[in-house]
Amino acid sequence: MRPGNKVALAFFGLLACGWLAVVPAFGQDEERWAVSAKSFVIMDAKTGQILLSLNPQMLFPPASTLKVMTALSVMQHLKMDDNVPVSAYAAAAPASKINIKPGDTYTVRDMLYALLLSSANDAARALAERVSGSEEAFCRQSTREMRQLGAYRTTLATANGLPADSQYSSAQDLAVLFKKAMENPELAKIMTTKYYTIKGDKEVRNHNRFLWTTPLAVAGKTGYTRASKHTYVGQFQKDDKAIIVAMMGSSKKWADLRPLIEKGFELEGTPIAKLPPAEEKLVFGKGRTVVAAKVRKGRGRVVMGSVGSPPAKKKAISKKRGKKKSEEES
Repeated sequence: MRPGNKVALAFFGLLACGWLAVVPAFGQDEERWAVSAKSFVIMDAKTGQILLSLNPQMLFPPASTLKVMTALSVMQHLKMDDNVPVSAYAAAAPASKINIKPGDTYTVRDMLYALLLSSANDAARALAERVSGSEEAFCRQSTREMRQLGAYRTTLATANGLPADSQYSSAQDLAVLFKKAMENPELAKIMTTKYYTIKGDKEVRNHNRFLWTTPLAVAGKTGYTRASKHTYVGQFQKDDKAIIVAMMGSSKKWADLRPLIEKGFELEGTPIAKLPPAEEKLVFGKGRTVVAAKVRKGRGRVVMGSVGSPPAKKKAISKKRGKKKSEEES
């Protein structure tokens, strides 16, 4: 048998085994794919087909993208107008939070907006206790439910995504679950919202900056802890084509996501123009004002932390205090 025939047979053998059928190659321009993310999935939002991926089933801490799972579980057990009491345990959750107080009562609707827009860890705990009596019981129940939805590699140990032993997910699981969440009209409506006011005085803002920078953005959820680095899952649409991008273990969230979005639409046959680096420049002011911060010429960098916070060296006046505040920024 000729060498060329042997190679062809080997190739088709691998294809038949499914080893080469799922994930296309990055392409010729390797520099464009120098992303810092350890894992990502680009999925067709309508069919669920994976268009491109890197380590799609590798396990990583999900950070606050896990809150999409919490919301999915809540929707299976509670109604939007049900009341959610706040315990001392829920109120004591570390930031990000909306500073709810023990003894307060909110609706499920308000807590879901706080959870998915402002990434409120206190709201996550309150919802978990309302569903299952305790956060621990909720995590066992939610893990089973997420696996029933197709996220077979996901395990929850918290309701908010804060660092915990034996808590992990994969980019593929995140994409699968986000597709499920977007099929729920209530959750889809929440995650497409930029601002929401709770009880008339607490305004929460969506952390998904793409909602301000590109009309392609539909919805999304960010996440960050020191252990997980940046995580993200979101949906984008152009004409009749929609993609879901899930990413884990990134050190430069927005810069990594832009080429993934571009590649996703290219693979869908609806290429888009190169997305400008706008997300890092946004500064959110009072009264829902949004401006683009001036960036000095030369090499720029993305600062992890809240909008308007100083660089890490300046903000770490007290290491002990700083760690408590910034462990989960999302």
